Amino acid sequence: MKSKKFLYLFMVVTVLIVGLIGYFGYRTLSQESTLNEYQTQQLAKTRVAQTQDFILQQLRQKQIRLNTILTYLKLDPLSLNTLIAQDSDIEALFVLEHNKLVFPNAYKPLNQKESLFIQLIAPIIQDPTILIAKQHQSDDKRPDSGWYVMQEQQQPVLIYWHNINDRTIGFKLSYVKLLSDIVSSIDFNYEPDSLVISDNGQVLYQSLTGAYDKAKQPTYNQALPFPLHAWKIDYYASSSSNYSLYYFTLGLLAIVILAVGVIALSLYREFNRATRLASQQVSFVSQVSHELKTPLTNITLYAEMLKEMEQEEDSQNIHYLEVIISESRRLSRLIQNVLTFTKLPQINLQPLDISQLLSQIQTIFTPVFEVKGIHLSMSVEEHLSTHSDIDRITQVISNLLSNAEKYAAEGKKVQLSASQDDENIYIRVRDYGKGLSDKELKHIFQPFYRVKSEITEGVTGTGIGLTIARQLAQSLSGTLTAENCNSGLAFTLCIPRT
Repeated sequence: MKSKKFLYLFMVVTVLIVGLIGYFGYRTLSQESTLNEYQTQQLAKTRVAQTQDFILQQLRQKQIRLNTILTYLKLDPLSLNTLIAQDSDIEALFVLEHNKLVFPNAYKPLNQKESLFIQLIAPIIQDPTILIAKQHQSDDKRPDSGWYVMQEQQQPVLIYWHNINDRTIGFKLSYVKLLSDIVSSIDFNYEPDSLVISDNGQVLYQSLTGAYDKAKQPTYNQALPFPLHAWKIDYYASSSSNYSLYYFTLGLLAIVILAVGVIALSLYREFNRATRLASQQVSFVSQVSHELKTPLTNITLYAEMLKEMEQEEDSQNIHYLEVIISESRRLSRLIQNVLTFTKLPQINLQPLDISQLLSQIQTIFTPVFEVKGIHLSMSVEEHLSTHSDIDRITQVISNLLSNAEKYAAEGKKVQLSASQDDENIYIRVRDYGKGLSDKELKHIFQPFYRVKSEITEGVTGTGIGLTIARQLAQSLSGTLTAENCNSGLAFTLCIPRT
């Protein structure tokens, strides 16, 4: 039954540890995921900006080229028609002089392309100021050149215009040539990510990988500034890096959780082994003690009878009989300790005179102490009484005095004292031996713990005397504590006054 309780306790502790590891793993994964998303977003912004700069740079190059052409352009019809025919960037051009169209000359026969072009730029011919309206204007200077965007059969038309004296010259840029130059010049490789460039929803360029999913929103998108404001760049980041992070973190968590499980199982098995070993040890000692108790009682009884007979004859053997009786009683106490450790008797509360009880105990231990040259002194306050279990208090004090006799004999002095305050009675056993280190002092109440030092060499003991003493004190709602003094140890039994 107890084993099942420990099993459940180990399972609960293991589940808690695994839960904590899982929780912190989840938090770490969430933070890493957030950081990864931020880095992905920043990378997408950087690459979209890079693509936008490239497209605008292409447009600026064409603008520079058109400005260069204007520097040597002759405005006679032959030169203009030759330029249109030979320059692939220029699809058509117009010349307004004093806000009147002078090229193409609408008063001469026109081909179909020229007629359609004049229809296209009719709004400009009627009101040339609309060219400036779309440009950025400063307070002190009107622009003398710029871009104008029109629509022709749902296709964008880019017009680059320039004012020279009283003339306005406008070039219709070949949109196809512009797209061709941009697409052929793009050499970005953003794999495994995808990039899509569109104009009013119509795809102009796309570099697709497995990261592209038309049904999903792009990781980042941005519209280009005027005059390509209808253009948009969509960037789709690959999620493979996220999956790698998830798989790595989950794998690491699985390994950690498995390791914790293995460690918990090993600890549980080791704990069970130690528990079984302790149980077997206690059971063995208990059985041996029961077997020894009866013959030891007979030995003590017959030794006392023999002592009485020898006293009547005033024999010299009385001293040896006293040693036999003393050792037998000491062995009886040792056996009683073992039996008490395995099974505590019922509490028998009764009125108790502390002074009388301690005097009886002093009388019992004085001969043994005198054999080793130890002086056992007693100091008890007057009217010190309570309601408690005499046998348990006797056993606690006997265990403490027995320890002092065995381990602190070199101090040659042991003090047994008792005092009280408003709530408790304090019984103190103070020896003047070598004492213990603070590290050993923490463990002396543990079952079967034996201090390994020169003071325990050659001294027999079970290591359960102090454990039993503390258990007895606790069963009386009291405490038993130990402390190092200037020389030796002091044990204090604290029990309630009522």
